[in-house]
Amino acid sequence: MSAELNKMAKSLSRRQFLAASLASAAALGVTRGKILAAPEPKPAPQTMEEYVWVGAVTAIAFWLDGQQGFHAAGDSLGVKTTYLGPVEYDPVAQMRILEELIASKPAGIMIFPADDQSLNDTLKQAMAAGIPVVVVNHDVNDPTARYGFVGPDNVNVGRIGGQAAVKFMNGKGKVGFVTTTNPAHGQRVSGYKEVFAKYPDIEIVGSVDEQSDPNVALTVATQLIQAHPDLTMAIGIDATAGAAIGRALKETGMAGKIMGGAMDRDDDMLPYIKDGTLAYSLAQNSVMEEWIATYYLYWLVHNTIPAFPDWRVVGAPQCPGLTDTGVTLITRDNVDHFFHHR
Repeated sequence: MSAELNKMAKSLSRRQFLAASLASAAALGVTRGKILAAPEPKPAPQTMEEYVWVGAVTAIAFWLDGQQGFHAAGDSLGVKTTYLGPVEYDPVAQMRILEELIASKPAGIMIFPADDQSLNDTLKQAMAAGIPVVVVNHDVNDPTARYGFVGPDNVNVGRIGGQAAVKFMNGKGKVGFVTTTNPAHGQRVSGYKEVFAKYPDIEIVGSVDEQSDPNVALTVATQLIQAHPDLTMAIGIDATAGAAIGRALKETGMAGKIMGGAMDRDDDMLPYIKDGTLAYSLAQNSVMEEWIATYYLYWLVHNTIPAFPDWRVVGAPQCPGLTDTGVTLITRDNVDHFFHHR
């Protein structure tokens, strides 16, 4: 993580932000119902109630937005929120962390799965133990292994990206992907391919694995560009890839000759959109994603939605099975709004 991002992470003060927002509303003498954006009044802390978000790779800056939403939701509900997971992308380590977490019996578990298949049985064990589970960002392949999924439809993310790329390439050219083996990223690539298949003058010439590692990403993005100097666009599929493509284009002297596409709103990547090195990025609505997921867990724990005296007895969990939080297209026209001025 860059020094600037470290500084940003340390400077986040969710409690101060919420307190200031509530104080402002009170000073104006208006009710929460009249100011839609105002946060809910903060209940008394429930110090014994803990909600845990298990990530797949905690070292990358992408998760800062999600943590903001997660911890702010916990503050508004008066509960403890804890974010943990392997530093590097490691499905086996994530499984071990999940197993240990279930034994400690938190109130609820939110998880971004490193693998969409291997965690199913363990997540079912958590629910059998009375721990609600909500999956975020990329779903598991068995919907009975969680009560709800909150995040983007990753195939549709790829479609949106494909449509943007087609527009910038004027419907023709050679493209290469900088991606990972994560199933969510594979779904995004499939969405891109679905769009590109409609344009016979667009050719996919390569795909490289950057392993969600900035150093690896720079290396493989550079290799992709050097292997295909006639490339029209290099497309990054996750938060790590965009900045790597931008830097690789600059360092190889191909900025302005080869276009770049990106994913998410990492501060290391956004300057490349601002100066035109990258044509676009697709920003996930991560603050909203984890905020909503935390509330879903709280509703399940407290039987908040009054459809039944106890949804557990009926077997009807009061939580949407699928919540699509979508993405927002970032270009030079709106990029200034996405820098993390917090």
